[in-house]
Amino acid sequence: MAKLEELIANEENRVLCLGNEAIARGAIEAGVQLFAAYPGTPSSEASTAIIAASKRLGFYAEWSTNEKVAFETAYAASISGIRAMTACKHVGINVLADALYSAAYMGTKGGFVLLVGDDPHCFSSQNEQDSRWLGVSAQVPVLEPSNPQEAKEFTKLAFEISEKFESILVVRSTTRISHARSDVQFDKYETSLREGDFEKSNRYKCLPALARANHPKLVAKMESIKEWIPESGLSVIEGQNGIEYGIITSGISYAYVKDALEILDKDSPILKLGMVAPLDEKTILEFARDKKNIIFIEEVDPYLEDRISALFIQNGIVPKIHGKCSGITKKYHELNSRLVAEALQSVIGGELASVGEIQKAEGEITDFIPFRPPLFCPGCQHRAAFWELSKVVRKNKGIFASDIGCYSLDPWVTDTILCMGAGISMANGFSRVIKDKPIFAYIGDSTFFHTGLTALANAVYHKANINILVLDNRMTAMTGFQPNPTENIDIAEVAKSLGVEYVVVFDPYDFENGKKIFEDALQHEGPTVIIMRKICANEWWRQQRRSGQKIEVYHIDPETCIACGTCIVQYQCPAISWSIETNSKGKKYSIIDPSMCTGCSVCSQICPVEAISKAVDIDE
Repeated sequence: MAKLEELIANEENRVLCLGNEAIARGAIEAGVQLFAAYPGTPSSEASTAIIAASKRLGFYAEWSTNEKVAFETAYAASISGIRAMTACKHVGINVLADALYSAAYMGTKGGFVLLVGDDPHCFSSQNEQDSRWLGVSAQVPVLEPSNPQEAKEFTKLAFEISEKFESILVVRSTTRISHARSDVQFDKYETSLREGDFEKSNRYKCLPALARANHPKLVAKMESIKEWIPESGLSVIEGQNGIEYGIITSGISYAYVKDALEILDKDSPILKLGMVAPLDEKTILEFARDKKNIIFIEEVDPYLEDRISALFIQNGIVPKIHGKCSGITKKYHELNSRLVAEALQSVIGGELASVGEIQKAEGEITDFIPFRPPLFCPGCQHRAAFWELSKVVRKNKGIFASDIGCYSLDPWVTDTILCMGAGISMANGFSRVIKDKPIFAYIGDSTFFHTGLTALANAVYHKANINILVLDNRMTAMTGFQPNPTENIDIAEVAKSLGVEYVVVFDPYDFENGKKIFEDALQHEGPTVIIMRKICANEWWRQQRRSGQKIEVYHIDPETCIACGTCIVQYQCPAISWSIETNSKGKKYSIIDPSMCTGCSVCSQICPVEAISKAVDIDE
C-alpha cells in the first residue's frame, strides 16, 4: 500500500497504490473538505486513506456511526458550498437510501461524491447487489472506472460534474478495482480551505409540495447530463471498424474483454462506457447502428444489456444480442479473463488453448491448497464467547439470531444472519411466536451503534423476552480495525438508559463466570444485555509487539494429549494443529504454533485431560 507521505505529496509523481488509494488521491486533488463514512469492504481503504490524509492536510473527516449519518453529514457540507464525499459498500446504500432519494430531488451546491464499493461474488458480503441501478431509481449519475488510474481521474471528475449539474455523483467501484495495485499518475493540487456558507431556501425542504415541483427538474437535469456525455470523453470506442461484431462494456469488465481478445487473438470494436447512468444514447446508437451482433460483457446484472436493448428497439436497430440473457455469461458472480474469453469465443470464434492452460494452473493450485471455511483468528474472544454459549444453552435448543461482523463466522449456534441491526429485531419477532425456547441475539459494538440502538429500544418498549449479546472488541475489526463510539460511550450505560434491567459486562475468556451469567440471564423476564468486552486479539497482539511486550504462549504436553480433537476439531483454533510426529506411545498429538498463539488460555480451560499449560515467553 502507498505510504501516507506519497499519498498526500503535492507533486506530480507515479505511485504504486491500491485502487482505493487512487480514489483517495482523486478526492484530495479535487479539494475535498469534508469526508464522512462507515467502513465496508471493499471501500474501506479509500476511507482510511482520506481520513489519515485529513489530519495532515487540515480538512474534516470522520468515521460515522452508520452510512445514513455519514451521507447526511457530507450532504450538509455540500449544500453549504463545500466539496464533500462519503463512501460505503453496496449494502450500505440500503442504509443511506432514505436520504439519497430525497437529496437527489434537492440537488447539491459544492461537489458531492458518493463512492460505492460493489462486491461481485460476495467475497465479504451477504449479497451481490448491483449499484448501477441507483442511476435509474434515484436519478443520479453513476461513473464506473475500469482501472486504478481511471478511479483517481473519475473521482476528480465526479466533483466537477456534481458542481456543473448540481447533482450527487456516484462513483461505482468493485472489489477488483478497489483492491487492484497499479502505478497511478498523481497531479499537483490546490491546498486552500474555505468556510461554508449556507443560503437559506425552500429548495432544501423536502416537503410534498416542494418535492412535486423538484421532481420534473430532476428529470430535466438527467436529460441535460445525458446530452452532455458525448462531449465529456467518458465514452470511448476502440478497435477496428467492422459490421459483424461490437462489444459494449464498462468498469473492470473492460479489462477482462481486453485480456480475452488477446487470448483469442481476435479484434473487435469495443465501446467502453465511463458513465453508466444516464446512458450515452447518442454514442451507443452510433456504435451499434451498422453492427450485426452486439455482445454485452458486464457484472453482475444485465444492466447495460437490458437498458440498451430497449434503446435499440425504440430506435429500430435490430442486431443480435449476446450477453447474460442469451447465456454466454451468468447473471451472478464476478467475471474473469477466462470466463470472458469463453463467452467471446462462443460468438466470434478463436482458439482457447491458453485458456486451457489457465484452467490447468487453477486446478493445480486447487489441489495444492485445501479448502478451509473462514475461521476466527487465533485467540479471538468471539470464539470463546460462542463456545461458552453453546455449552450452556445448546441443551435448551435456543434460537440464535446473528448480525453482520466477525462473529458471523460462528460455527456452533448461529441460526440467522440477515443484515446489520437485524439480529435484535429478528429475536424480538421470534420471541412473539416461539414460547418454549430461549431466544438470543448477538451484535458487535460497532453494529450496536450502527443500527442496534433502535432495535434495542423497540425490544425494551415491547418487553421482549430475549437475551442480547454484545460482542465488544473495542473497534470495527472485520473491515480493518476502524474506531467506533465505544471509545467514548459505554454500551452498558446506554443499555441501562434505554431501560434494560439486566445488564452485565464480563471477559469472554473467563469461562466459569460466563457460564453463570448465561444461566442467570435465562431466568430473567424481559430483555437482557450481556456485554462480552475484550479488545480484538489481533489488535492486542499488535499492541504487544509495538510496545516490546512478550507474549505468554501455551504448550501441549505430547505425552498427556489424547488427540481427542477438542482444541482442533471442536474449538477450531487456527494456532493448533496435528503433529506430524508421534509421542512415545506411538500416538498422534496436538501442537501449538507459538508464532500464532496469543496466550488467551482458552485451550487450557477446555482440554479434558489438562494437557495444555503455559510455555516460555517469546517475542516473535
